[in-house]
Amino acid sequence: MAEHNAPGFGNLGLVIRIGVDIGGTFTDVVVLGEDDGRLWTAKAMTTPTDPSIGVLDGLALVAERIDRPLRTLLGACSLFIHGTTVATNLLVERKGARLGLLTTEGFRDVMELREGTKPRRYDLRMPFPAPLIARRHRLEVPERVRYDGRIERPLDEAAAAARIASLREAGVEALVICLLHAHRHPAHEDRLAALATANGWRAYVSLSHRVLPREGEYDRLSTAAVNAYVGPGLARYLERLQERLDAAGGQFKVLVMQSTGGVLPLAEATAFAVGSVLSGPAGGAMAGALFARLTAAPLLVTCDMGGTSTDISVIEHGAPVERHEHEMSDVKICAPAIDIAALGAGGGSIARLDSGGLLEVGPESAGAAPGPACYGRGGTLPTVTDANLVLGYLAPGSFLGGRLRLDRAAAEHAVRTAIAAPLAIGLEDAAYAIHTLTNSRIAEGIRAATVRRGYDPRDAVLLGFGGAAGLHMVAVARDLSIPRVVVPNHASVLSALGFLASDVRHDSLAAIGQPFAALAPAALRKTIDALETEGRARLRADGFADADIVAQRLFDCRYLRQAYTVEVPIAPDRLAEDGLDWLTRDFAAAYERLYFHSHPGETAVVETVRVVTSGKLPPLDLPTHPRGAADPTPAATGTRRVWLEGWHEIPVFAFDALVHGMAFAGPALVESESTTVLVPDGARAATDAHGSLVIGTR
Repeated sequence: MAEHNAPGFGNLGLVIRIGVDIGGTFTDVVVLGEDDGRLWTAKAMTTPTDPSIGVLDGLALVAERIDRPLRTLLGACSLFIHGTTVATNLLVERKGARLGLLTTEGFRDVMELREGTKPRRYDLRMPFPAPLIARRHRLEVPERVRYDGRIERPLDEAAAAARIASLREAGVEALVICLLHAHRHPAHEDRLAALATANGWRAYVSLSHRVLPREGEYDRLSTAAVNAYVGPGLARYLERLQERLDAAGGQFKVLVMQSTGGVLPLAEATAFAVGSVLSGPAGGAMAGALFARLTAAPLLVTCDMGGTSTDISVIEHGAPVERHEHEMSDVKICAPAIDIAALGAGGGSIARLDSGGLLEVGPESAGAAPGPACYGRGGTLPTVTDANLVLGYLAPGSFLGGRLRLDRAAAEHAVRTAIAAPLAIGLEDAAYAIHTLTNSRIAEGIRAATVRRGYDPRDAVLLGFGGAAGLHMVAVARDLSIPRVVVPNHASVLSALGFLASDVRHDSLAAIGQPFAALAPAALRKTIDALETEGRARLRADGFADADIVAQRLFDCRYLRQAYTVEVPIAPDRLAEDGLDWLTRDFAAAYERLYFHSHPGETAVVETVRVVTSGKLPPLDLPTHPRGAADPTPAATGTRRVWLEGWHEIPVFAFDALVHGMAFAGPALVESESTTVLVPDGARAATDAHGSLVIGTR
């Protein structure tokens, strides 16, 4: 990709890259020097009313630490990658655009009928989830395309124009166009889009055949609707952020993190807004892929515990495991994404007693405003952070480098009032119960994320990051019999760092829907070549040279009577073969890896073919340090009284002062400006060449 010729970074003579991750509580900023790999980080409070303010606050903090003006910092930037929860929040909080739908006659209620299911299908009193588009704004147009792409009834343009005018008068902000079998013959959808914008209507238009060109009208409709629902809000935010950065001295274009772990330029990310729904957590998975390679771990589980939630992903052979459909806030999304399991268990998760008097933690969170009780910003309910402060795990005066002093008395009052007093137990026992239940919830989440895919967590390395992870990871690992935990030095901002380990990525898809026996190799080659040509052309338009573009080809296959597909990679030389016997073998092998059996003789189908083209950005190389002495005494900062089923005085080490080779046994605490790691009794910790804390749990 053509790089911006940034000026030298003041007297430091650096060109830098910047990663920014907006979370529910904090906005994380990572600045990487391209010449020597030096890292500068900062955490600022997220500003929910306008997240771009928090971004500039974080950048200003980094500039202050390096003692350079913000304009100089931004002027030295060659690459700016941003992950944001804006699209996620719009969907979860139901604050997206006002939508209208144009669809084939007879199909206006597909969105409401869904797949005939609801989250608790046997609960007769539970209503079906509310659709994103009100029924009065779901309008039908006369037209019909058959399953094979032949036109049965031409589009009635006069009737369509009347429907469009009706939606425009109703104040619709974004238009979803989803016609039956449009993935086979998209001309009618394209024509409707042209009619919608012909008279100057500036609505956001989402076409189902562009968002998801495959079988399944509900899948296409739901995904296209999410795209339109979050698109306008995401566009407004990104445009506002770009304007603020430009005004502050930035000379670069924002790249936006996608749910796939790839990034897209701002305009393309806005057009495919549904791809940003899992933007932030994907950065953590990409950081996990980086550390899987650094630690030579064939199987690694990431556990990103922030202020609001814990995100879990699996990294196999250095690459995150992906999925192609998921549900969020009762809405189905069929778009490629890293397989991330989200738990409502973060530092800000609220502890409470349920109607039966049992302790619960989350999923409700105190968020950034008002935040935990100990933040002193009006919060009164006990959270995981409050419990950890009561237990002595957090130092009140050094949180966020001293910029936010924690109120221990407020934390004690919250835990005592809401938990300890109603249960008639001691304050410390109540706080420890919150801490322990949080560990159990995270362990159960990891167990589900690994075992359901056939992975044994005992074979994995656990990578713990996010501001809250360090206090919980060893206990979680012990529950799962995971032998090794890695906590990076920059654990609290690792998702932002993971953005800088990404590439620009485009996914191209074509529907096939034919049994293996009916496939013609020549026709398949033609389809795959066309998809790859399309992806390469888009990357060239983004500024990439051919040498920096790589392509991955994939089939999505299933047995005839099954609903879910299995991914089958296509080796480059396979397509040169005359027959498709290799596909039968490779599908059976992929199926057996996932389900531990296959069905020889059953009819198998290629549902779709996908080509993933990536434009390689500069690689992320973390600096390494020579091994020093094993004695950690130079990094010791004193001791602290903590609760470990009783009060104990244990040593405290400064994370930034630990050097490669230093080792010590628990119990101990390791502190940095933005995270704290608890090394319990019986565990042993050592610092590796990249500054990470590697903890043996046995």
